[in-house]
Amino acid sequence: MRAVIIIAAFALTGCNEQPLSETANQAEAENGCPATASGVWESLRLEASAFGADCDEAQATITIRNNAGEALWSQIHPAGQNFTLAGAESVEDMQRRLNEWINPPGAARDSTGDLPEWPANADSPADGEFPFYVEEGVDRRTYEALRQRDAPMFCYTQGMESLACLALEEGRLTKIGVQSFPG
Repeated sequence: MRAVIIIAAFALTGCNEQPLSETANQAEAENGCPATASGVWESLRLEASAFGADCDEAQATITIRNNAGEALWSQIHPAGQNFTLAGAESVEDMQRRLNEWINPPGAARDSTGDLPEWPANADSPADGEFPFYVEEGVDRRTYEALRQRDAPMFCYTQGMESLACLALEEGRLTKIGVQSFPG
């Protein structure tokens, strides 16, 4: 009986979980697109990363953190369905694209005062050929008040033809809506 217990004990030692560092190393090895980028917007930290068998099939995560490191906003997007990230041919290319995703070049709408006007009696804000679609629950009065407050705003590509726009007020991020653009 004692021999059976000793054999069982030896057998069970082989069933222990892998140490965390080995598990992390294995996950990293399975990530064929270990690209990351970071930046700063207002006083918040912007982070972007990709994970997948390769960069073409990767999932990309955007996270915005406060000074305490708490995530105020985090979303996962299929890289192949994101205008900025689609078509990355290497880890280095994805790295460049992630950086552009969270630090877009050129002039951008950077405050809610830049949002298009929402005319009285209109169904939505007007901005020429490419409309701005407000987030569910945002009515005209709320939207126009936000425009008047001229709060900091961060927009990033969320698909092939749209930008998600977030407003920063009192340390909180709120999604205002989506700006369409030609894809």
